[in-house]
Amino acid sequence: MTIRKTSATRNGGLLKKPVRSAAVRRRRRIRQTLDRFVVIATNNNDVPRTTTGWTATLTRGTTTITANFDDFGVARFDTISTLTTVSYVLRIRNADGELQVTRNVPADREVYVARF
Repeated sequence: MTIRKTSATRNGGLLKKPVRSAAVRRRRRIRQTLDRFVVIATNNNDVPRTTTGWTATLTRGTTTITANFDDFGVARFDTISTLTTVSYVLRIRNADGELQVTRNVPADREVYVARF
């Protein structure tokens, strides 16, 4: 019976592992995550308001766009893609049609948080 020495036994029982080069770090591109403009209604402590039946209206010149709030304080404008390219005037009305707040929304936004 013949015994063959392998590379593991010749090197004292240690196997050589292939060396990997360090990974090249690439800059991460910033990606927008929301495809439509969203308004969130909160109180001054950033707690979402109960907004059943509320509406949000965006106005730019003579163009007015309205979206309904869900129960959790979020209104999604299906016709406004993000990032917005122009500024808007935001008006939020409660279920009785009473004006709650008016704010100016600047351009280049995906989301606007209305604190009142």
